[in-house]
Amino acid sequence: MIRYSTLKYYSAVVIFFLSVILTTRDAEAHNPTWTDGIACIIYSHCTGCHNQNGIAPFSLMTYTEVFENRFSIAESVQAGSMPPFPASQNKRKYAHANTLSTHEIDEIVDWVNNFAPLGDANNIPTPPSYSSGYSLLNPDFVGQIPTYTVSSDNDVYRMFVIPVNNSQQQTIQRIEVFPGNREIVHHALVFQDTSTTPLELDQNDPLPGYSAFGGTGSPSSRLLTVFTPGQGAFNFAPGFGALLLPNSYIIIQMHYPGGVMGEVDSTQVRLKYGPSTLRNVTTNAVLNHNYTLVNGPLFIPANTVTTFYSQTTSNINRTLTGIMPHMHLIGTSIKAYAVTPNGDTIHLIDIPEWDFHWQYFYQFQKPILIPAGSELYGEATYDNTINNPNNPNNPPQDVEKGEGTEDEMFLIYMNLSTYQASDTSIIIDTASHYLHDMSCDQVTTGINRYPNPEIAILPNPASEFVNITGIDGTCIVQVFDATGKSVMQQQIHTAASCNIQSLPKGTYYIQVRSDRGEVFYKKLIKQ
Repeated sequence: MIRYSTLKYYSAVVIFFLSVILTTRDAEAHNPTWTDGIACIIYSHCTGCHNQNGIAPFSLMTYTEVFENRFSIAESVQAGSMPPFPASQNKRKYAHANTLSTHEIDEIVDWVNNFAPLGDANNIPTPPSYSSGYSLLNPDFVGQIPTYTVSSDNDVYRMFVIPVNNSQQQTIQRIEVFPGNREIVHHALVFQDTSTTPLELDQNDPLPGYSAFGGTGSPSSRLLTVFTPGQGAFNFAPGFGALLLPNSYIIIQMHYPGGVMGEVDSTQVRLKYGPSTLRNVTTNAVLNHNYTLVNGPLFIPANTVTTFYSQTTSNINRTLTGIMPHMHLIGTSIKAYAVTPNGDTIHLIDIPEWDFHWQYFYQFQKPILIPAGSELYGEATYDNTINNPNNPNNPPQDVEKGEGTEDEMFLIYMNLSTYQASDTSIIIDTASHYLHDMSCDQVTTGINRYPNPEIAILPNPASEFVNITGIDGTCIVQVFDATGKSVMQQQIHTAASCNIQSLPKGTYYIQVRSDRGEVFYKKLIKQ
């Protein structure tokens, strides 16, 4: 006979283990909501561009706006195209890197897959504020380009010359490019020059500024910084600054995207000077297509994929605080690294999927020592075939070096200073993750991104059939239109062809769900 006390003991044990099992299941079945996690991720990583005054084509400031774009968001974060941060961080971390963690991607995909619930309507987070205010509030110099009207089907690159009127040498500690019209400013390059060449080019052009791509047209111009969407004031590394010579001109190249008609811009450049004790940072294309190319000249014949190599030697100890690669449209990948005299490799930058429209000046989390005698290497690959969707020519044409959009470049700019022993102890940013707008709880999600990187949907765009390859096992394929309505569903095994002839022309999103609960999203263009 079992005594009552013994039965009570075993019942308690059973209840305990049941509670553990149920708690575990609840954690695994966590379904994120807008109010519980998703808003935090969107506000922290996306709305810097996706706000009413931002460069992005649509806003993501509200639950409704995000809900309407949920399939596009899921596809973009899985593909790694959003938020845009092209540099790989596998071998080198960068300061202020706006990238999503695996957890955050899983949360977004999980949320979309579970019909994007709002959550507690009484606990909707307050969106961040994106006012028209400046980041640099007390500048020592403000220069503004003349009012310029943009009306073009093609990308516009326009140089504007701004006299600083500085009779004495200064050191720039902070610099801000403040767009006059955020909706049409894609990016800007800021140069300094003491020659009158840019001014003469400006005067010879009947419109405000003058047309130029890449450089300013003056060999004495020096790059100061780069503006990209969502960026506030650029701060040079602690203890460093950019030397501004007496009687300088600021030359700013504005990039306005194609398809803009009748929009007006008048962008500002704002400078904050620092003490004369700041150490000068030079910004030069240390690796370039003119002097350091090993297998030049930079010429890519039609219908070829070509890799070029660049190499130079650092003759003295140098401190490297930032790096910026630059190519044009048919570039597909670019990297740079250094090899020290004792054979150690220093990884500097690796952009495996080059995107001409997202170019950054990457700052390292800490300054890097490039020892004297080190070899600096660059590698850049160009795809001048019809397989490159960014190729401006169809059929492909021979491409050579030049400043035109359809020409090519191989430049790797670097922020360099003479080395001091304490430089590598300077902290620029060592955060393990991008600073969040609010607190995002790190909870376990039950849905995983589809793990197979070989999954592909081809052709895309398509008009009749699409082939889904890379599938492992049984999957459910569901097609949603741009409004989020399900318009097709099909079960497939390993690989299959889907008939889309009945679908109207437009943009769709394909969801592939494996029998293990993994989810993969992909955008499809029906022609």
